[in-house]
Amino acid sequence: MIRLPFPKHLTLLKERLKFFLERQFVKGTRYQFLFVAALVGLISVIGGVLVLGTGDPQQNVADSIWWAFLRLTDPGYLGDDEGAWRRIVSTLLTVSGYVVFMGALIAIMTRWLISRMQELERGLTPVAIRNHIVVVGWTSRTLPVLRELLLSGGHIKRFLAEIGGRKRLRLVVLADDITAERAHALRIDPVIGKRVNDIILRSGSALKAEHLHRIACIHAAAVILPGRSFESESLITSDVETIKALLSMDGQARGAGTELPYVVAEIQDLWQMRVARRAYSGPLEVVAGNSAISRLMVQNIRHPGLSCVYTELLSHAIGNDLYIRQHDALAGHTLRAAAALFQSAILCGVVRGEADSITPYLNPPATFRIEPGDKLVLLARSYEQTTPATDPVAEPQLSESAVAPTLDPGTTVLPGRDVLILGWSRKVPALLQEFATYSDEAFQLTVVSSRPIAERVQALEEYGLSVDAAVCRHIEADYAIERELRTVDIARYDSIILMSSDRLGSGEEADARSIVGYLLLEEMLEEQRRQPQILLELSDHHNALLMGQRTGEVIVSPLLLSHLLAQVALRRELRVVFEELFTAGGAEISFRDPADYGVGNGDTTFGEIERRAWRAGETALGIYRRTTTSISRGQLVLNPDRHAQLPLNAADILVVLHTS
Repeated sequence: MIRLPFPKHLTLLKERLKFFLERQFVKGTRYQFLFVAALVGLISVIGGVLVLGTGDPQQNVADSIWWAFLRLTDPGYLGDDEGAWRRIVSTLLTVSGYVVFMGALIAIMTRWLISRMQELERGLTPVAIRNHIVVVGWTSRTLPVLRELLLSGGHIKRFLAEIGGRKRLRLVVLADDITAERAHALRIDPVIGKRVNDIILRSGSALKAEHLHRIACIHAAAVILPGRSFESESLITSDVETIKALLSMDGQARGAGTELPYVVAEIQDLWQMRVARRAYSGPLEVVAGNSAISRLMVQNIRHPGLSCVYTELLSHAIGNDLYIRQHDALAGHTLRAAAALFQSAILCGVVRGEADSITPYLNPPATFRIEPGDKLVLLARSYEQTTPATDPVAEPQLSESAVAPTLDPGTTVLPGRDVLILGWSRKVPALLQEFATYSDEAFQLTVVSSRPIAERVQALEEYGLSVDAAVCRHIEADYAIERELRTVDIARYDSIILMSSDRLGSGEEADARSIVGYLLLEEMLEEQRRQPQILLELSDHHNALLMGQRTGEVIVSPLLLSHLLAQVALRRELRVVFEELFTAGGAEISFRDPADYGVGNGDTTFGEIERRAWRAGETALGIYRRTTTSISRGQLVLNPDRHAQLPLNAADILVVLHTS
């Protein structure tokens, strides 16, 4: 059989027609509807012309086309026609109606509805609310931040009252992508799941101004910009995203003529903090992520067991919190006189606005007086406990001879000074710098990592840190391999820190490596009589449960930073308070032997301990009951009842706030 070639001009016409139809369909639902309407009209005209003159002689062209349109759109007319030809045309029109009119229209409408639902699920529509709290970015901090905000209860109510009396907290999260996995993570969380309807997800990037407009940043009561623990080798780091977001919000607010919202931003690189403040001219609190964790680590090396103290202070879900209250009626009182008015809270100091900054005065001298406008820093279990009594409760006097007049701050620090750091991350330069601030304690540091030493030295130089080889030496070895770890003389060290790597893909991978290194270290230490202090950094709080009651302390960096960001978002003065507590110099939290205050084993009261601490120029915060031979294991009791009997054992130590 010979096939005749298709005429070339017809082929060209066919291709042009297909291209034209394609261009109309890709223009969207409106053009698809117009195309179907045109096709229905064309079929109606053809059908009307075909039956013209076969029925009623008075029927004109318009009547025939209307007859065809009715058969095309409504199959109920099938069977009403007479004559073979009209029935054939009517049947063809009815079948075409099923295919074109009903099938095509339903398909277009269904596809449009599905696309609209997908668009809504992806969070592409702008939110139309005000005075909400925005969390920009889905990182390892996001869920803990949301959890901490939802647990804040009274803090949230007071925060909402201050910003305009809003009764319901609305949280908006900007994520790079809204997936079923992330939505599921919100629903199954024991805290977030109960109030998941108060959380609005929107997809977008902090780098794009229109995406920040999507979450109504400039109309928010507070904006939280958390950092990322894990980053690729891209030049667009977490800090770059944060600074770009600050610039975008600043420009949007100025363009709209609205007030700039309050922002809490986490910056990893300490040297980028000035850039961040330059980028945003509104109310801004910058939390130096790497430096904050480094400070907590160094404080924990100096005072083993301290991790449980700052875990309680930073989390609303555990025990006591730090509250900031302004009581103008107490202006003119000395801090010690004002402290007697709080029977269920501990007055730690004040924060005072000076020029354009906020200055904390923690554990000030006995003669320090509260000035008008000062805000008190109180340790309490609830907000209600931070209200002063009208009249102070009479306290028994303490004789001068009952307390030593001075205490040596150095006695609060362990004598060990050789510190082994296993692993490398962006926190290590900040950690080494923090150790250097305690120059009088003469730390000897050793860093063991598989990362080449030349790269480490370069990273330190880029950070602006020049470490003397006599103070810090580098060893190139993989601590997760037993053979290489045994080349390190771990018996000589007083403290060992296992750093969580930030070069791996996720927190689970980093923690798996850290835990393996810890188990190897634990096995090797069984052979040693001398047991060093061990501090393990993890990236996922779920993995902390795997450690059980093993020797050593665990800190979960993203969790602690999340708590800090959430607390500062609700009360901005807390940033300077925590910064004061965990940096060298000024006030800091440490441990005391009760004998330092002249208190022996047996029954006493916390009120008695508190008065003795005052006479020594310190503030007693609670008691740490060590339940094992390890100094890093025990039960923390902050702000106990002042008047109840408090039995002291030989292993118990006191938690105090003192000034170094």
